[in-house]
Amino acid sequence: MTDTVIVRFEGGGSGVAELSWGQHEIWYVIRDKSDSLPIGGVRALQPGQTVADVAAGLRFIMSRHQSLRTRLRLASDGLPQQVVHACGEIALEVVDAGDGDPAEAAAAVVAGYMTRNFDYEHEWPVRMAVITHHGAATHVAEIYCHLAMDGFGLAALREDLASHDRTGPAPAPVTAMQPLEQARRQRGPAGRRAHDASMRYFERLAASVPDHQFSELADKQQPRFWQVIYESPAGYRSSRTLAARLGVSTSPVLLAAYAVALSPLTSSQSVAVQLVVNNRFRPGFGGSVSTLAQSCPCLIEVGDARFEEVGVRAWHSALVAYKHAYYDPVGKDEVSRRIAAERGAELALGVFFNDRRVRSRELADSVSGDVATPGEPPSLRAELTRSTLTWGERNDMPADKVFLYINDTPDTLCYELRADSHFVSPADMAALMRRIEAVLVAAAVGDTAFEDAALGDTAEGGTGAVPAMDAVR
Repeated sequence: MTDTVIVRFEGGGSGVAELSWGQHEIWYVIRDKSDSLPIGGVRALQPGQTVADVAAGLRFIMSRHQSLRTRLRLASDGLPQQVVHACGEIALEVVDAGDGDPAEAAAAVVAGYMTRNFDYEHEWPVRMAVITHHGAATHVAEIYCHLAMDGFGLAALREDLASHDRTGPAPAPVTAMQPLEQARRQRGPAGRRAHDASMRYFERLAASVPDHQFSELADKQQPRFWQVIYESPAGYRSSRTLAARLGVSTSPVLLAAYAVALSPLTSSQSVAVQLVVNNRFRPGFGGSVSTLAQSCPCLIEVGDARFEEVGVRAWHSALVAYKHAYYDPVGKDEVSRRIAAERGAELALGVFFNDRRVRSRELADSVSGDVATPGEPPSLRAELTRSTLTWGERNDMPADKVFLYINDTPDTLCYELRADSHFVSPADMAALMRRIEAVLVAAAVGDTAFEDAALGDTAEGGTGAVPAMDAVR
């Protein structure tokens, strides 16, 4: 049984403006995929919280964050505007789980929400339900349109909501720059300077990007785009060892392992990777509940170098990409078209890396104890037996050639690959996932021969085998 509670809200700031750069970049993806790319999920409520408490929390975030009070104004030229409303109302669903498992009921609500694209012109970018079980509120099912926020924005929102739920002083006013102000500043002189600097970097890098990184395969799978997920406790320990050794965070270590693992599949000694960059390190953006992530390419030379050297190269390349992942997507499209016309071919920039860890990344980077050191291969070999490879979705939704996500999973390294099977076969996808782990472990123990052992260990058993077509779900 489902009831509805109408939640009214009112907040500061309203108006109409062009999209911010982060909104515009994700809008291109949403438009091309015909998918709202919702983020969110299920969260358990603390005992004693009520439906009224959840409604109060929904009112709080809707009033506080302009991105949740934003709808689009679509135009015939394909360039929408953001319309931020000062007030309104939204429906909070109340779903009775009956005698069933309330967590399962919440997951089913989220799954139902995910099947419907948002109505960008007429619907708020929030869908939320509170699940009750024998009269008590137990879970919240919630999703947000990707136009409203990226993954780090969702983390900021949940922290904000948690501060509202805690007893004590009221949360401080929002100081992070909201989308209307982002758009205004990005169209000003400082925004133009940042964009121009990013385009100069992009043009310099484009001169070194290979014409193509993958060749089209004769054996084409249908559906075309495949997903595979790998969990590696050994990779987790090894990445922390290497990060401590190199004096960097685990993110460039994982980027380097990705580049090294990709190299056998490409036609070049250098791997071009587009980094998805969380721009909240920029002044005024910290803790912003909005879409700020933008992608920027970097080039990592692999060759026959030792992993530590590739790791340092990846770190330097990533730092430069972070600096330049702030630009007007419309202007970048114009530059890309001009470069492609001059080269006579599109740039080979279909490889992506998105480290979307929030809390687990902080934990991985903050502690350097109890990690692998040279001379401990037996313990890591035992860890390798715990690795799992799981095949996921297959579909024909347009996507990039190779996209690696580092998932926010504590105490393990969980990475997810989505790839175009017309360019990277399922067997090569599985090999790539194992190779990332093997590269990390071999480098961590200081024994390059250990890579072969790692690959052999993780290839054993049935979990990593490339499944028959009818076995993939």
